Amino acid sequence: MGVYSRIVMGAEAGLMAGAGVVFLFLIQDALHLTPLATPEALAAGLFGPGGYRYDTDLLARAAGIATTATSLLGYTLLHFLTFAAVGVLAAFTLAGASWLGSLVQGGLFGATVCTGVFYGCRWLMETPVRLESVGPASVVVANLVAGVILGGALYIARHVDEQAEAPAISRRPGPD
Repeated sequence: MGVYSRIVMGAEAGLMAGAGVVFLFLIQDALHLTPLATPEALAAGLFGPGGYRYDTDLLARAAGIATTATSLLGYTLLHFLTFAAVGVLAAFTLAGASWLGSLVQGGLFGATVCTGVFYGCRWLMETPVRLESVGPASVVVANLVAGVILGGALYIARHVDEQAEAPAISRRPGPD
């Protein structure tokens, strides 16, 4: 398998893992009846709470919506780019194991590497916002699930790639 194939395979698997994390937190927020609370808190943690004083309530609300939407869009873009990069790293580091082995390796990779990336970025950015809604247990569990998705996606991609590279066995007609 070539380097380019691994990069593409890893990026695709990383994007699927990132989507899994988004889905988990959307479900969590829906169950708490606080739609988009988690990504809003994470975006505020990354970009700061922001906000300016405006003369009217209407302008203040419009500016608040625009600021929140911009933060959410920026955070979502960074989220998926980071997971694509982590997926590429996983494509080069995770061994091609059995189906179950790939899921276990992926889960461990997600719980350690993805969680490390999350908290490392928070530490580097020195985020001023404390995230009460996204505790350490939620981050680790979400990244564990993302890792399992990542491991499964890489396993499937490797097997599809192996089958595409395997030469077809031709059978010539003749006596058996």
